Amino acid sequence: MDSLDSLLIVRVWAAAAWADGHLDPAEAAAIRRLIEASTELNAARRREAMACLRAAPSLDLTEVKRLRSDWREGIYRAARTISRLDGKVTGDEVSFLARLRAVLDLDEAILKRIESESA
Repeated sequence: MDSLDSLLIVRVWAAAAWADGHLDPAEAAAIRRLIEASTELNAARRREAMACLRAAPSLDLTEVKRLRSDWREGIYRAARTISRLDGKVTGDEVSFLARLRAVLDLDEAILKRIESESA
């Protein structure tokens, strides 16, 4: 994975967290841990990633298509998880997850498995 891929993953996590219009402290902590664990992020990309803790990132979801399928699977799993960290899932979060799901191009069986894990 390279620096751009790592940054994209952070941005997708952050977009999922911000989908309801605010960043819950638990969501922020999860994103911060991801950033801190991402050894691929150089200083400039790390600053970009940290900016996702202050404001919702602008994101073209179709960018995720360039990632490997196993990474896309992990992104969907993480987005579903992070949207539940504050104890509620809003309509905006459901909408974001639907848009993400549509662009990920994952096998239907994989999607159903992920959704049953976090139901």
